[in-house]
Amino acid sequence: MKKLVLYIFFISIFFLVFHSLCWSSSHDFDENIPDNRKLLICEKMIRVLQKGNSENPCKNLSHYCRRPETVHINCEKALQGDKVNLIFTKEGIILLQSYINSIIGINRVPLIPNPSLNMSCSEIHKRIIPRHHMPSLNGIAFARTVHRDYEFIEKTVQMSWHPRNRFCFVMDEKAKEEFKKKMRKLVGCFEEQMILMEDLPFDSAGHNQNLAHYKCMEALLKHPKWSYLMLLQNHDIITKTVYELDQIFGILNGTNDVLAGKELEERRRDDQKWDPRSSNLFKNESNIPAKVLNEPLKIASGGIEASISRGAVEWLVETVNVTKFLEQQNEIDYGADEQFISTFQLNSQLGMPGHFTTECIDQNVQVAQITRMAQFAYSHPEKCASRTVRHNACLFGIEDLKAMTELPYLVWNKVYPSFDWSVIECTAELIYNRTFLGQTEPGLDQGYYENLITVNYHKNHLKPGFKLNCSSGSQPRSYEDYL
Repeated sequence: MKKLVLYIFFISIFFLVFHSLCWSSSHDFDENIPDNRKLLICEKMIRVLQKGNSENPCKNLSHYCRRPETVHINCEKALQGDKVNLIFTKEGIILLQSYINSIIGINRVPLIPNPSLNMSCSEIHKRIIPRHHMPSLNGIAFARTVHRDYEFIEKTVQMSWHPRNRFCFVMDEKAKEEFKKKMRKLVGCFEEQMILMEDLPFDSAGHNQNLAHYKCMEALLKHPKWSYLMLLQNHDIITKTVYELDQIFGILNGTNDVLAGKELEERRRDDQKWDPRSSNLFKNESNIPAKVLNEPLKIASGGIEASISRGAVEWLVETVNVTKFLEQQNEIDYGADEQFISTFQLNSQLGMPGHFTTECIDQNVQVAQITRMAQFAYSHPEKCASRTVRHNACLFGIEDLKAMTELPYLVWNKVYPSFDWSVIECTAELIYNRTFLGQTEPGLDQGYYENLITVNYHKNHLKPGFKLNCSSGSQPRSYEDYL
């Protein structure tokens, strides 16, 4: 018995050492890929190419085609989210290394940008447009602010492509010229589906993010046949197929999905006025009650990413004038980009289509958002499956594939190609398989979306006697369940 206890002790020590080597924590991820890592990845790519033949490896239309550096990744095994297990037998204990632990650490696959990427329209079309028939849907618009990682941006377009979808981009004026050149080429190859707005100066404090999204709203309204707009940032990755998104937005049926909570007081400036009259909010005030015009808005802090109905976009562009509101928000030192849509969403007296109410935050109840998943770890990387943090938020890696697939969120932030390309590739492959190859597992939990508090409010708030229950609605599994 003592020998068995000692055996378990030493095996446990070995496991802890092995685990620490593979899962080394990082309080702030360094985006520079060391030369030895690049060499290792290039050697693997060469071996893949040597094993192949002169034929095009992507000519087989029946499967998703990966890049050479991720061919060896078994996405199916990664999707199982396997852990290291100790198996007790009559002979002793057998330590089994998990598959995921074999593709992280030194074996994690970051993206090494292709300096010779073919940017002809014919090749871009081949990389983005599927060769399968795509049944019709209601259409979705995407407004994304971008500043780097062109190949990732192109991949996100591929993952959310449909002929009826529309894409609007706004670049940071400080972005590298090579990135700008490629983005202009991309948009130029899809003039019917894509828009590139004038560059704006972005920074880590969030300045001009809202203005960029608003300019996209104005431009996208000229395009018919889309029902919802998703507001996105550079390193957001969509984890649902276009048909799943269409199905979810059909369930929302005009409800906006916006993260909105109480205002962070440190962001408020005493010299700013927030009543609609002072900010010239309504283009036509004749039918607006004086109380609505004179009462200061309740500022709400939330997030940038959101899914809003076409009706809400039309209201923001055609009914109100948000110029002064955006100007004042842009004067705030930090985080003003998180107070635009959330403020209009919660001030129900304004009448934005698909709005919500302040009732829940007045009760200190945070209402769930389905659009964005972000895990804030600050100085605690153990709160991340990847044990890696960037700007206080977890970087999602291949360890998160199971959670990204099973949880109900539409978008995950942050996913860095310079950290882990395999999770991007596996997510893209899963979306491809679910879109074109009939893969159905894991299924979409329609009931979760149907029971959202915001959906219930939107459906019933005009009915006499309706009373909102802020504690109702189903709860998804927690991200912590996957750690």
